[in-house]
Amino acid sequence: MSGGHRLGTYELVKPLAQGGMADVYLAKSDDRHVALKVLSAQRQADRESCALFLDEGRVVRLLDHKNVASVLDVDVAGGQHYLAMEYVHGADLREIVLAASHAGMSIPFAMSLSIVAQAAAGLDHAHRRCDRDGVPLKLVHRDVSLSNIMVGHDGVVKVVDFGIARSTMSTVHTSPGIVRGKASYMSPEQCMGDKVDHLTDVFALGIVLYELTTGARCFHGKTDFERMLAVVRGDYIPPSDLVADYPVELEQVVRTALSSDPSLRYPSCAAMIEAIDRVMGGRGWTAGTESIQSVMRELFGDLREPWRTAEADAPQTDVQMTVTAEETSTMRRPRRFPSGTLSDVYNPTAWRADDVDEAVTRGHRRLRRQSSRRLAA
Repeated sequence: MSGGHRLGTYELVKPLAQGGMADVYLAKSDDRHVALKVLSAQRQADRESCALFLDEGRVVRLLDHKNVASVLDVDVAGGQHYLAMEYVHGADLREIVLAASHAGMSIPFAMSLSIVAQAAAGLDHAHRRCDRDGVPLKLVHRDVSLSNIMVGHDGVVKVVDFGIARSTMSTVHTSPGIVRGKASYMSPEQCMGDKVDHLTDVFALGIVLYELTTGARCFHGKTDFERMLAVVRGDYIPPSDLVADYPVELEQVVRTALSSDPSLRYPSCAAMIEAIDRVMGGRGWTAGTESIQSVMRELFGDLREPWRTAEADAPQTDVQMTVTAEETSTMRRPRRFPSGTLSDVYNPTAWRADDVDEAVTRGHRRLRRQSSRRLAA
C-alpha cells in the first residue's frame, strides 16, 4: 500500500516500518495523525494471526497510561485488519543505542534509569489493569525489548507492541512446544515453555537496563537456540566487567531483575521502580524529560513531526542538558572476555540478530538449566 490509499476513515500518508507480522504507516483521519498498524498480507489468511492482532487492539484499548502507546481504533476494512495507534514522535531504544554507538558516546546512567522507570510504570499499569467488569486482566506483554520501548523527542517513554501479549481476554493460547517472543529478551520460564506471569516482563526490563547501561548485548549467540540457552543458564557478562566504574548498586538492580528464579526477582515493576529511585537518590542523579530531550537532540538533531513543514515550525528554544559528567558511563572493552562468551557483544550487527516482530520457536531441542558458568545472581 502507498500514500493516498484509504483504510476505513484513515488515509495513508507514508510507510513508517515493515515487519513480519504487520506494517506501520503514518496516516491521518480528519486533522489527527496516527500510526496505522496493518496486518501483513501473508498473515491476513492466517486465523491465529488475525486473532492475535484483534486481541492486541481489544486489550490495549483498556489501558490508559502516559507510558503506554494508546490504541485509538481497531477494525477490518476490505478484508484488511488494522489498528490506529497514538503516533510517537521519537525513536525506539535499539535506534538510540545504535545512534549513540555510531556517535561514539554512551547513554548517561541517569537517562537509562529514567527510561526504564518510565517503561516499568507503563507495564505496572498494564499488569494491574482489570476489564470493565473489574476482573484482573493478568496481562503480560511477553515481548519487552529495545525495539518495543520508544522515547519521544519530548522525553516521554512509551511501551509499544502488545502483539503477543497474554491476558484473560486472549482468544489465542500458545500451543505446547511453541515459544513466542524475541530469543534474547525472553525469561528462562518463557524459553522453557513454562507458564509466564508479570515477572517475565520484569526479567525483560532487566535485560533492557543492562543493554542501555553497558551498550552491549546481554544474552547473545549465533542462533535463537544459543541465545535462549544463554538465558536459561543465566550466562551474561557482569556489567562491571564491561563498563568502568559501573555503580555497584545499579549492578545489583540488574542482577535482581535477571534472577533465573522468578521468586528472587522484584515482585512487581513498581518494586523495580522503587529500587531505581533508591539508586538515583543515592547518587544524586536526576533525569527529567528536559535532559532526555537534550540527549535525543544530540543524537538525532531537531526533528519535526513528519507532517509539519518548516514554515509551520516555531523557533526552537535550546534546553540545557542537566545530566552531569559523573552520570555518564565510560565504555571500555575488557582485556579478556570470560570463558564461553562471544567477543563481539559490541558488534552492531548483533543488535539486529533477533529483532523481529514475532519469533515463534518450536521446542525440538531441550534446554538444560545447569551450566558450568553462572554469572547471574
